[in-house]
Amino acid sequence: MFKKYRWLLFYSGWVLVVFPALALGLTLMPIIPALQEWDSIRFSYYVYQSQYSLVGLGTLLLAVGAIHAWPATRWWWRTIMVVAVVLALGVHYLSRTEASAEVMFNEPTSVVRISANPENLGADTTVYLWIERNGQIAGYPLDLVAHHHKIHDTIGGVPVLVTYCTMCHTGRVYSPVIDGKLESFRLVGANHFNAIFEDKTTGSWWYQATGECVVGPSSGKSFRDVPFIQGTATEMLGLTRSRSISMFIPDRETGDRYSWSRGYALRAGDTTEALGRKSIMIGVIVGGEARAYPLFDLVRNHDGQSIRDTVNGTVVAFIRPNRFSAPVTVFQDSVTSGVILQSYREYWHSWQHFHPATKVWKHQ
Repeated sequence: MFKKYRWLLFYSGWVLVVFPALALGLTLMPIIPALQEWDSIRFSYYVYQSQYSLVGLGTLLLAVGAIHAWPATRWWWRTIMVVAVVLALGVHYLSRTEASAEVMFNEPTSVVRISANPENLGADTTVYLWIERNGQIAGYPLDLVAHHHKIHDTIGGVPVLVTYCTMCHTGRVYSPVIDGKLESFRLVGANHFNAIFEDKTTGSWWYQATGECVVGPSSGKSFRDVPFIQGTATEMLGLTRSRSISMFIPDRETGDRYSWSRGYALRAGDTTEALGRKSIMIGVIVGGEARAYPLFDLVRNHDGQSIRDTVNGTVVAFIRPNRFSAPVTVFQDSVTSGVILQSYREYWHSWQHFHPATKVWKHQ
């Protein structure tokens, strides 16, 4: 029987061997952008969970088919069989190296921060994600975070997970403590052009843009947000009294690998007057209600005045930026209140997807 179906066994086994690597590569990486629009995270998760079973079964079928086909075939069929096996091995090798999100955007092997004197920061034009915990301030260069996508660190004795997704152009900072336990995460890829993290304990998958776990044993849980400020050192110093400052620097293994992401902090996105996929929004969420402020609208109608708006009964205010690269800090009640409301910079396609009920502010 095996001899009769040798070619069916061989090629069926080959398909099973390469299917997990190809399916995960196509759905979790933007190789074919249209596939990112498909809500494929659950499909990808279950393929990932069953990949070793599929590869094991496929290897068995492929081997049985090859054993019965090899003696009865000519040299060109044997060549095709060898090429097929080499191709399968190559697909799996790439899926775990150059084509792996975890390898491409490596996490630092050691998190190193250097102390900084506030008096020497006036000329620093680097855009950082600034986090203050227990009187200590840590700055993470946005371009460097964009390369890593996530950084585990501890500030003032408080663990933090600093994240940035390059495809949706937005940063988030979360507490990596889940159910009272310090958790670690790895980058597995993306869906809807947003990074997906996997926790080590349960293997569940979490979206970077919302901090929500959407598939796996921890499904339904969410990260706790950690406040942060996106801006230069000068802008940060104007918003805080703390002077215990340190800045994150590349570790030895990363070196200049993040050179590809230089400039992410200053990307302007779509600057036309239309609301496009890559139009950058200043996003605010108050009590579950989302509001988006198109950056092109704010800059185009810059008049030196501040914006005052009401979101879910709370007055939000910020100074209208005069250029696309200008950081925006949102305050409660007024720009002089000193009470900062968390805000985000994000491409419209991402903000709209993860906050479908959002309202869009328009210049009057």
